[in-house]
Amino acid sequence: MGFLTALLSFAVTIGILVTIHEYGHYWVAKKFNVKILRFSVGFGKVIKSFKRGETEFTLCAIPLGGYVKMLDENEAQVDDEEKHRAFNRQSVYKRFAIVAAGPIANFLLAIVLFAFVFILGVNGIKPVVGSISDSGFFDQANLQVGDELLSINHSPTPSISEFSNQFIQAVDTQPLTIQARSKNEDLKTITLNIEGDFLANPEQGLDHYLGFKFAMPELPAVIKTVAPSSAASKAGLRPLDTVLSADGQRIHTWQDFVLAVQAKPIKPIKLVIKRNNATLTRTLVPLLIDNLPKAGVSVNVTDNYLKDWQVLIKKEPIDAFLSAGSKVYQLTLLNLKMIKKMIVGEASIEQISGPVSIANYAGKTAEVGLTPFLSFLALISIGV
Repeated sequence: MGFLTALLSFAVTIGILVTIHEYGHYWVAKKFNVKILRFSVGFGKVIKSFKRGETEFTLCAIPLGGYVKMLDENEAQVDDEEKHRAFNRQSVYKRFAIVAAGPIANFLLAIVLFAFVFILGVNGIKPVVGSISDSGFFDQANLQVGDELLSINHSPTPSISEFSNQFIQAVDTQPLTIQARSKNEDLKTITLNIEGDFLANPEQGLDHYLGFKFAMPELPAVIKTVAPSSAASKAGLRPLDTVLSADGQRIHTWQDFVLAVQAKPIKPIKLVIKRNNATLTRTLVPLLIDNLPKAGVSVNVTDNYLKDWQVLIKKEPIDAFLSAGSKVYQLTLLNLKMIKKMIVGEASIEQISGPVSIANYAGKTAEVGLTPFLSFLALISIGV
């Protein structure tokens, strides 16, 4: 199902992007009375075709691009009465406009998609400092565990995603000004002088680069489901069991339990669990599945799990389009900055995503929901 979802999502993603891109060329060319011979989505064998007016519209088997074929004396002989409609006979500014219309259409698509996402609303997790390393930038900035990061250079950062985006956009601005709010509701302003180039290796993660980790809501180690024939099933674990300890180590959260399982693949783990009002002992031997130790259980998530952590970023239509335009502009500048760094060797060319990566991300975002998929589609549209 995952492969099929990725494949279908990839086809939808590329299909939309290519269609909008080529339609940009098509629309402007038609406005200039250039004759369009074919509008094609995809390459290779024609799956479906129809003719409308003087243009043939085709859908082809390989969905990795498309093209708009215009009348052109450089490609074929043109009758005298139609030469004025040939692409090569147009003025320089008209030819430039036709060529530029494709990328511009993709930028407009990105703005519309981001605006739609802002109108629907985006759920995020508040950017709260969870831990601080001894040698990072945050250790020198008088920030404390529990501080909520409110803004960077006066741009609001209501969620972890927005904090990351604002940091990347402002990373070349020195110094960075971060406003935070402590657990006691005290406001503080921190000035950071950043050393090193984060964009040279963004895969390290923003929190690792700055020397901190975002706080995440913690789940108690309560089991929701036990898979049949799993390690947990063989150990006698049941739904709603609470894991209290593993090999004598206290288990406070579900993450503690996950780490305990990962630490001892194929080795027995002595668990102390609570079932109803009784305390029981069970022995769990994690199974290796795809080279990963698995217990075969899922966590019990309560309805109000994210109540105090989640934030909904939602905008009115006009503000949504203004914010979308600003976001596309900022992301375009970031893309150009990354391309420059790759050219001069300051960033790895491996950061460029190919078709397989795009298909993977398309599938994952589609499985999560409409809003993440639209956001992904907008991001890819900017890079076309």
